[in-house]
Amino acid sequence: MAQTADELGIDRYYRSFSAGSTLYYAGAPATELYLIRDGRVRLFKRARGMERSIGVLGPGELVGDEALVPGAHRTSSAQAIEPVTALVIERDTFRALVRERSDIGESVMEQLAVRLRRAEEQIESFMLPDPTIRVVSSLLQASEDGSNGRLELTPLELSTRTALDVDQVKAVVGQLHDRDYLSVADQTITIADPSALRRLHDLLAIKEDVRHELGCR
Repeated sequence: MAQTADELGIDRYYRSFSAGSTLYYAGAPATELYLIRDGRVRLFKRARGMERSIGVLGPGELVGDEALVPGAHRTSSAQAIEPVTALVIERDTFRALVRERSDIGESVMEQLAVRLRRAEEQIESFMLPDPTIRVVSSLLQASEDGSNGRLELTPLELSTRTALDVDQVKAVVGQLHDRDYLSVADQTITIADPSALRRLHDLLAIKEDVRHELGCR
């Protein structure tokens, strides 16, 4: 039988963060991992005076995985965008926990594999100049993760997935809503007919291919 957090003696490692508070800053030594129990955390970077969100993580997800590598430093800053409760543990404590609970180690490995796949998909999406196809592509990818057409994605989350400004994302989502490709309510996007959205994606891809061919002549 799996042991509870109480039985493992790790309840004392849970910490709470108020909305807007910073978990850690980019460049700081990476000594702790954060396993989110409640709330969401935004990852962001600053460059040339500009701030860019690069990800939003929620319950059950791991934040600060750089700490798995000895001597590593934070590659981004992490901020609670709503009240957050997380298990905050140092690398050695995490390793001891994994020895007791192999399922936790497997879950972390699955998360890291999913992040790698998403990173590859984002790189492909970033190469597309049309904002609409970027958003459509990201929606289809999220839908394929087993959401049954219902996606709890905020404009900020879509912005990080597509490398578009939040206003650009809102404009594209509004256009897709007006054309009945999806509905939006309380930050939940519902894709009524994924096949129709896939057809739109394919048409936009053909348009991009034609534009590229004409530009090469």
